[in-house]
Amino acid sequence: MTGMVHEPGIGSAGAAAPPGSALVDARQSLGPAGLDDLFPDGPAFRRSLQTFTVLLALAAFIASFGLYADSVAAIIGAMVVAPLGGAIMAFAAALVTGRSRWQTITFLQVALGGLMVVAIGFIVSYVLPDPLRLTPSLEARTSPGLLDLGVALASGAAGAYVAGRHTGTDALPGVAIAVSLVPPLATVGICLQLGRFADAGGALLLFLTNFAAIVVIACVVFVIFGAAPSREMLRERHRLRNGFIAAVVALVIISIPLVWNSAETVHEIVWTRAGAPVVRDWIGTRDLQVASWTVAGEVVTINLVGADPPSDAAPLATDLAKAVGGPVELRITYVPVTRIRAAGTP
Repeated sequence: MTGMVHEPGIGSAGAAAPPGSALVDARQSLGPAGLDDLFPDGPAFRRSLQTFTVLLALAAFIASFGLYADSVAAIIGAMVVAPLGGAIMAFAAALVTGRSRWQTITFLQVALGGLMVVAIGFIVSYVLPDPLRLTPSLEARTSPGLLDLGVALASGAAGAYVAGRHTGTDALPGVAIAVSLVPPLATVGICLQLGRFADAGGALLLFLTNFAAIVVIACVVFVIFGAAPSREMLRERHRLRNGFIAAVVALVIISIPLVWNSAETVHEIVWTRAGAPVVRDWIGTRDLQVASWTVAGEVVTINLVGADPPSDAAPLATDLAKAVGGPVELRITYVPVTRIRAAGTP
């Protein structure tokens, strides 16, 4: 968002800028005009809103096609094009500086923009043939964990630093790439159209995680830089407190399923590492290969392919239980493979 409008009495640090001064030096704390360019008004706001809508729609199409094609380059391009991160940063700045009107405007901008991305993802999925299974790029955005929360917090801090200090603008593309906003929303639309509602919920959780984390950490960074309602706007300070508390509570609530997903991931990794040698010993010299291995609670599912049939699974289940230190329900799927070898001479 561009343009600069200073709202009297709501400076970033509650102090007036020196007459004739430009933006403060990046090495100093934020001056009163430090965050004003996040809140354009009049014709500047209309131009900003038009640019936001066009770029976000284009980014949604890029992300949707990229997710379908499993194109990392296209997905990264959508992240860079999308202006959604700037609107979220403006919402955080509005909370900190007590701009109640802009809190409503920026929140609606994020919410309606997000719905537009979901709708575009739904339309793209409706037009394109249904995939037999989700691409890896789609699958990766349906099960967020604590690592995603860490990335969102670090990226939000970097974005707030750039927005607050008016320096390091070369970091903005990196921030846009690191925190995923548009691809999860496009994934929501695609999965809804495909009838995969659980996956759509997982992708929505990823977006909400990123949104809440960016808002919380950006508020913290802005406050550290001295951004706050001015003395003339003391009545707005409770808005800052209440808004920040609400954002933190939302982040904590969102973190609960993230902790659960991360615990399941760690559980699967630990069991896989402990059980892999046991499975290799059980296969021995037979012509068998493990096509896939999944762990869900106490259930271990192993898909085997090969020319030789597997032996009795009971000893394997016992050895796996000893290796992981707990009960195991073993499920094995075997797909026979016929190997034909022939030699010819002239």
